Amino acid sequence: MRRHLAFNRPTDFLRRRDFSQKMEATFDFIRAHATPLVRVLVVLVLPLALLTGIGTSLLQGQMLSSFRDMQAISRGGSVTRQSVPGMPEVFTSSTFWLTILSGMLLFAVMHLVIFGYVVLQADRTTNEPVTAGEVWQVVKARFLGMVGSFFGLGLLFTAGMMVIGGVLFAIGGVLASASTPWVIFPFVLLLYVAMFYAIVPLSLYFIVWLREGRGFFGSLTRSFRLTWGKWWSTFGLLVVITLIMYLILILSMVVLSAFGLPFAGLMSGELETGSMRVLLIVYSALQSLITLVYYPFILVAISFQYFNLVERLDGTGTRLLVEAIGEPVLAAASPQALRPDDEGEY
Repeated sequence: MRRHLAFNRPTDFLRRRDFSQKMEATFDFIRAHATPLVRVLVVLVLPLALLTGIGTSLLQGQMLSSFRDMQAISRGGSVTRQSVPGMPEVFTSSTFWLTILSGMLLFAVMHLVIFGYVVLQADRTTNEPVTAGEVWQVVKARFLGMVGSFFGLGLLFTAGMMVIGGVLFAIGGVLASASTPWVIFPFVLLLYVAMFYAIVPLSLYFIVWLREGRGFFGSLTRSFRLTWGKWWSTFGLLVVITLIMYLILILSMVVLSAFGLPFAGLMSGELETGSMRVLLIVYSALQSLITLVYYPFILVAISFQYFNLVERLDGTGTRLLVEAIGEPVLAAASPQALRPDDEGEY
């Protein structure tokens, strides 16, 4: 019977792994650390996830109400309210911006908690799992840097695409003026290829920034260096784990929608306003909980791709194994019941 890694020492993480081994390590890690990881998520992420879910439900309620009012106006009906907010007013409301803010905070905290847990566990020298207090120290110390990195990446990505797009469109415009207008379309395609290519190395940015303590541009350079020659394997892992998780997520949402929230009744206005709001809040809260369960799988898979690439580039895990020769080691497998022929360890 295969013995699962306990992921309680650096060499359990810093290993060369092929695609199937990285997928296997992702699910093995979740299984080995399900209880402490769930405890950390409940303490540090769940309150913010529920707050974001409630804000989303309130925003959905405003949008549905505005949609019904616009339908009534288009049919020549009357609206009981003194003013009818249009869709632009919904998107400029305080609820919208508070929901966007809580969503960005949730993104930052989620990444810090998951990557922080993995990084702390990868540096562990005992069998004790990482605690919520230890992860909280990481969140407090790196939160502002995470938010700054998030906005910095967004600005840099936008600026880079604008520069590349400007150059490509300028070249395409010169060629188009000399031949036919459709010549510009290959350059538009090149712009999308550049965006697509950059997303894969950037997926490693946050764990590089958190674990290696590099600056903004140092983490960017390191991310692109790690994925050099391994772009396709990184891309394939991201696609497969994301498709698996989102397929399960969508199926969960479908079941939740079928049994928990009558959308047809909401859109037709058959439900009372109070009932609608309660159902939306409950639905959004459950949606946040489901996302909280499945999203960590994607971040853990990214973590193991990072450790795999670090080992291939630096050989850190191999060096640690050589240095540890002759030293007592931690149990490398998860606890199992003793068998009749099991003589124990000496």
